[in-house]
Amino acid sequence: MEDSLVRYITTISKYINYYINKKANEFNLNIKQVHILRILYNNEGINQEELSDIFKTDKVTISKLLSGLVKEGYVEKKKNEADKRVKNLYVTKKGKNIKKEINDILKSTTEILSSGFTEKENAVIRKLLNQMLENIYEEINLEI
Repeated sequence: MEDSLVRYITTISKYINYYINKKANEFNLNIKQVHILRILYNNEGINQEELSDIFKTDKVTISKLLSGLVKEGYVEKKKNEADKRVKNLYVTKKGKNIKKEINDILKSTTEILSSGFTEKENAVIRKLLNQMLENIYEEINLEI
């Protein structure tokens, strides 16, 4: 049972990545950059370290992803007035112009995944997935 659960989750994740990457490619973005934009739409002015904490990933990875977003003109970095070493992140006008499309990509992904389930079943799935996420976070923290 455990092996098949991991296999299902891994396979679903792979195809979610494929689907979102295919849709996001129209904007020269990948799935990780889509998620960064989603975070920045709601958290303008956060810095790279805060973004790393949100994604639970290293600063180098975030830096590479941000470089692509800056190069494409979707995000800009501005020096923090209080600490010149820190750069705050802002979505540009170009980045704001694709907000609806980015949200539509994520919404359509959710609709595809939840198709055929009742609201009650979707709530149960979310609850179970959240518990799995908490379980793995707890296990990782114990090993670190």
